[in-house]
Amino acid sequence: MNVPMKHKSSLLLILNYSLLMLVLSCKTTGQSNGGGCRYEGVVMDMRGLDGCGLMIVLSDSTHTRLQPVEMPDTSFHLQPGQRVRVGYTELRDRMSNCMAGKLVRIDCIKEQ
Repeated sequence: MNVPMKHKSSLLLILNYSLLMLVLSCKTTGQSNGGGCRYEGVVMDMRGLDGCGLMIVLSDSTHTRLQPVEMPDTSFHLQPGQRVRVGYTELRDRMSNCMAGKLVRIDCIKEQ
């Protein structure tokens, strides 16, 4: 197939851009700690705030609030007041009505 040079460079540019967009759109961004349960926290009932539910408040210096939207371990059930160790990945490509914390996938969770 004989394609003129200016069309080849345009086609190559479009393919590179498309590949870049595909890679970036599929990537989960944010904090990932490899699934280790590195952080301590307490499960809090935040249903009093618009669009919120149970959240995990970390025992860090800023009391980071985590809003679990994915929990691969379906056998673990969060309870208000429960002390936990967690590992998480922040999901920055998601949105929620609750504006009180980070949307996260819980990679690891254990009761303390």
